[in-house]
Amino acid sequence: VHYLDTGKHSLAKKAVQLGLQQHPTSIDLKLLEVEILIFDNKLELATKKVLKIEELAPHNEEVFIQKATIYSKERKHKEAINNLNIALVHSDDKVDIWSLIGMEYLYLDDFENARLNFAKCIEVDCEDYSALYNVVYCFDMEKDHEEAIAFLNSYIDKNPYSEVAWHQLGRQYFVLNMYNEALTSFDYAVLIDESFIGAYLEKAKTYEQLEAYEDAIKNYMVTLELDDPTAFAYARIGECYQELGKPEMAINFYKKAVHED
Repeated sequence: VHYLDTGKHSLAKKAVQLGLQQHPTSIDLKLLEVEILIFDNKLELATKKVLKIEELAPHNEEVFIQKATIYSKERKHKEAINNLNIALVHSDDKVDIWSLIGMEYLYLDDFENARLNFAKCIEVDCEDYSALYNVVYCFDMEKDHEEAIAFLNSYIDKNPYSEVAWHQLGRQYFVLNMYNEALTSFDYAVLIDESFIGAYLEKAKTYEQLEAYEDAIKNYMVTLELDDPTAFAYARIGECYQELGKPEMAINFYKKAVHED
């Protein structure tokens, strides 16, 4: 497991082979062998082995997770979901499985069911930001920004110090041209995390929409201080100076953008 987690698959294979020589009936080792076979894309052999394991351990959740992984690799996402639902029945820790089900629904472009499964992850762990991003992504794909705002506000009520949620809320307001509300959200994000580059960028873009170009420049400048300079930030600063009627400053920053990219 350690070798798999650190990406050393050849050592993981050796460990499993040695383990099975000493403990040929170990279900856990057999499942790890299947996991390695799936990684190596030996799906036919992996399928044969996992079906044999299922006969020996019909209530082992990992059996159905590995079966689902094989189906997913074969682009049989509905069959994968069916197996993950069986895994749910046999599992005490359902969060990872809900996340896997959510991903399978994403492959099917079924954004509503994907969103509902990712939302279950957040109910259990409100700091599961991967699931939070995925929920918002689903709302974006459904173009349901009002519902996204309602969801994020409800989330923030429970977890008010989440800079990620404030940032995502601001993005939703921005899409709906609610720029003042967007600015407030981005302000909270940077108050919580003063080094949150994404929030400063979004603040700057919002100030541009409000034609407050000097404020936009200030926020773009902050991103340059926090991290390596980007052509994007330089180009946006150039455009702001152009809007302010300062062509020499604009050209200066456009040149910096070209130098970066």
